[in-house]
Amino acid sequence: MFNYLIAALIGAMSAVLANRNIAVYNDGFRPVYTEYLNGRMDRKALAATSFAVSIGLIIGFAFTNSIAMGIVIIHTYLLMGDIIGTWFPDDKKGLILSAIVGALWGIAVVAFMSSIQAFFAWLPVNFLPQLAGVADYVVDTFAVFPALVVAYQCSMKKGIITAVITLVTYLLISRFGVFQIGEFTLALNGAGMAMLAGTIAMIVFAVKNKSEAAETGLTNIFSTNIQAIRRHWILFALMGGLLACAASQCFLTTDVISGPLAMNGSFGEAALVATVRAIGYIPLVYTTAIVTGVFSPAGSYFSVAGGLFVGAIGLAAPMGPIVAFAAGAVIMCLEILLLQTIGTLLDKFPALRELGDYIRDGMSKILELALLVGGFTSSFAIMNEVGMGAIGPMAVMITWMLNKTAKKPMLMPLAVGPVVAIALGIIANLIKVFGLAVAV
Repeated sequence: MFNYLIAALIGAMSAVLANRNIAVYNDGFRPVYTEYLNGRMDRKALAATSFAVSIGLIIGFAFTNSIAMGIVIIHTYLLMGDIIGTWFPDDKKGLILSAIVGALWGIAVVAFMSSIQAFFAWLPVNFLPQLAGVADYVVDTFAVFPALVVAYQCSMKKGIITAVITLVTYLLISRFGVFQIGEFTLALNGAGMAMLAGTIAMIVFAVKNKSEAAETGLTNIFSTNIQAIRRHWILFALMGGLLACAASQCFLTTDVISGPLAMNGSFGEAALVATVRAIGYIPLVYTTAIVTGVFSPAGSYFSVAGGLFVGAIGLAAPMGPIVAFAAGAVIMCLEILLLQTIGTLLDKFPALRELGDYIRDGMSKILELALLVGGFTSSFAIMNEVGMGAIGPMAVMITWMLNKTAKKPMLMPLAVGPVVAIALGIIANLIKVFGLAVAV
């Protein structure tokens, strides 16, 4: 019941924020609001654009990865919130309808996730355990992304140095990372500490990297937009609290890394991943917000990271959700309060703004490859249940190559592994039912 309530509130809030032209989640859609707010686009065109830029992400990325990971990815709620909110007129009636439909969507997502897992468990070939293997390599390989970022932004030499720092830290922590303090045992996570060391090196290299400063300050030109966002701080605080609460309860995740970590009880590592991801999104989210006057309902994800940190503390119910909600609300308020300060900082230090772009790109490439490899192993395991294991990797490779060479790819690269694995799970059940299995 708690999950249904949180989901309904998140769905309603995201739809309301979009309907009132306050915040939308899709970073590519946010600049379009300038056309609408300036009267150069009507509401129908705005809604159509929202649907066009978001529906593919919802189906091809959010739902497929949510099913594969066993935890709802934030895009499932907030991208649909963009669509629902813009679909209704921005008046009192539209506000009420947006809240109702958004809440119903949130409830429907929880019901779907529960029923789909129960349905898979009922099938002759329950492929959920094998499907979870799609994310196996994500957790292990994500720690090296700072080295890729440094190589992109600075040089290959510095990228190699960062990689060495990351690997040495992993080896040292794995070997000597357990400390006995009286009756208390402190065990550091090798991958988490390795990523932290790499991240520190990444920031140091970025600060030392020279870039030309911007000639004009965005915060001065668009100061009215900043004030418009700040006026709605209460709504953002509520949204931040809800997202943090959901994250602390392993009910929602921002990505395919922190979610599985949190579900395995590694809240500290999950919070670290979410924090680094949030740093990477600061330039994109804050710049588009300052220019358009439309923020993101999730901010830069720091509220979600805060919820995971609360989970790491291990507070028992009912204190855990309450503390997480309060932490998320405070963090989101700080994001709103510091909007102008961070915008000014990005103007003065362009290297930090560039770092955000490289972080997002580096994360995407690491995840793309890790999920593809996970797709190979997971698909093999699924098809091996019916004696046709080799068909799994073949199907993943065929789909990857055709999708990569298509003029209009049907799938996001990140979704290829999970989508093929799910499809093969269904095929494996059909083979089992009709007795078509053959040894390959």
